[in-house]
Amino acid sequence: MTKTNFIKTEGRVSVSAPSNIAIVKYWGKKDIQIPENPSISFSLNNAITQTSIQYKRIPLQDTFSYDFAFENITNKAFEKKLVTFFNRIENKLPWLKSFYLNIQSSNTFPHSSGIASSASSYAALAIALAKIHTQITAEKLSIPIISEMARLGSGSACRSVYGAWNTWGETPIINGSSNKYAQPLKTKIHPNFQNIHDSILLVSKKEKSVSSSVGHQLMENHPYKEGRIRQAHANMKLITEAIEQGNWTSFTEITELEALSLHGLMMSSTPSYCLLEPNSLAIINKIRDFRKETNIDLCFTIDAGPNIHVLYPESNKKQVQEFIDGDLGKFCSDNTAIHDYIGLGPKIN
Repeated sequence: MTKTNFIKTEGRVSVSAPSNIAIVKYWGKKDIQIPENPSISFSLNNAITQTSIQYKRIPLQDTFSYDFAFENITNKAFEKKLVTFFNRIENKLPWLKSFYLNIQSSNTFPHSSGIASSASSYAALAIALAKIHTQITAEKLSIPIISEMARLGSGSACRSVYGAWNTWGETPIINGSSNKYAQPLKTKIHPNFQNIHDSILLVSKKEKSVSSSVGHQLMENHPYKEGRIRQAHANMKLITEAIEQGNWTSFTEITELEALSLHGLMMSSTPSYCLLEPNSLAIINKIRDFRKETNIDLCFTIDAGPNIHVLYPESNKKQVQEFIDGDLGKFCSDNTAIHDYIGLGPKIN
């Protein structure tokens, strides 16, 4: 690009993007962030990353120039990851090396503790960069391209550029599905799942002992890899049918199986590891006992960490949150639970 190509040479963009919670889990990848299996998730409303970027053109510059701070603290580890990310998306944003970026980011939830912080972080970053691209070139990037850019930072981030229910990964049950980008779930959503709630029980606020990136790598030679891929494809069909039909019983069965399968894969990898803590298991047992005793619809899922996501329909909000506050809070760090629900997606401020 030459100087005359730039409509604007400095400015500021601010974006918030949600974390998402996967129901059918993405675990294992190949090439550059290509999933071994399809996944389905919904975006949250309150668990978000807020990212602002101040940008300014630097004439004659021919390298990436930026500063990054997470919650006002310089994060050198993430800065190194950004170089890889910028290299991967430079063909879509050829102006990157001509500008200085000051990137400030913060979360509304604990970082690296089993809530999808990388998903919301890279989604917010990709959306902000796409907005800058429009401001300085007048070209608007499509949502699939933005989703693809987010994926090149963190796989699950491609789902966080959307609100509500979305899918990622090639599957014969969804026309036009892609490994490169996510898309909104095309099936009809039953009212039971249109206003689904997710209360996140923070068993631990500590950073995970094993990162998701390492976990994905360990799937490459995992003895159960092929079986897991078949399981995920089968569960995609079953969970999509449950969401369309409003079948909470089927949804519960598949959701909990997916969560425990994920952690089973971690515990059976080489080297093996376990991210669940005693209180994680105590919460799981309490949830199952409560469901059996009351016949109230609720279930759990777990991302790559010790924290438990309690899922339930809007109609059961009062009873479930009373159960959480009265019976489950004692198993959480500082009695911390984030009561969240399905959200509308990113916002450009």
